[in-house]
Amino acid sequence: MSVLIDRTTRILVQGITTAEGRQHTSLMLEYKAEVVAGVTPGRYGQEVMGVPVYDKVSEAVKRHKIDISVMFVPRNSVLNASIEAINENIPLLLIVTGDIPVTETIKIKNAAREKGVTVIGPGSAGIIVPDESKVGIISNEYISTGEVGIISRTKDNEKRICQSLYKEEIGVSAIVSLGGDDIIGTGFIEILKMLEDDENTQVVVMGGDTKGRLEEDAARYIQETGYSKPVIAFIFNKENNPDIAAEKEKMFREAGVTVVEDIWEIGQIISEATIEEG
Repeated sequence: MSVLIDRTTRILVQGITTAEGRQHTSLMLEYKAEVVAGVTPGRYGQEVMGVPVYDKVSEAVKRHKIDISVMFVPRNSVLNASIEAINENIPLLLIVTGDIPVTETIKIKNAAREKGVTVIGPGSAGIIVPDESKVGIISNEYISTGEVGIISRTKDNEKRICQSLYKEEIGVSAIVSLGGDDIIGTGFIEILKMLEDDENTQVVVMGGDTKGRLEEDAARYIQETGYSKPVIAFIFNKENNPDIAAEKEKMFREAGVTVVEDIWEIGQIISEATIEEG
């Protein structure tokens, strides 16, 4: 069982003919991800790396089974593009574009809730399950297959966590970048549940931030449910708001989460625990 995506996941790329869309469609295909279609208004009949392009999401879903839509559209097009995908009942929406107005993100979340659609982002780097698939701009550098699940917020912070693990030759089971905007579709709790159920994940690493209340919510969830897998947390950008960072770290510790002050401790702690178990 994989987290959110696997090698059979069929991907639609909205904004496929943008520079970013082309670049990352190429990288997803290189990773053997199943990119089946793209959408850019006015570009019907074109191809990007052999992937057919349609004017509308409705045209793409008539011809292809779609499991996830990944969005590389301009900021002012995110709301309409998201609603278009949601109305076609695509079950998972990944919004790479960031800095979306809060009012628009709320509209997206409300529309998705009505249709039972899961939204990752805005401002997400993407999702990767090693040796299975990847979606978005997330890098597969410093990644090998292993047993550590990573949930992070702001883009590129997941890569910094991976570097800490890679240094200790530790692999990952899945990485989910939630997105760095103030309001996002999916929080830590939903992914914590998936990783707890995932037989390939033995340890969870959380990369939090000082903005928002998602970390506090996660800490309460871990404490109240007696979360069954060890969790390690690191708060990024603590210098932006030291008091809030300290409060979040305190709540994590009270919930039984191992909080690290230095990101390089993550790999060291997991490596030492593995040696002790061995």
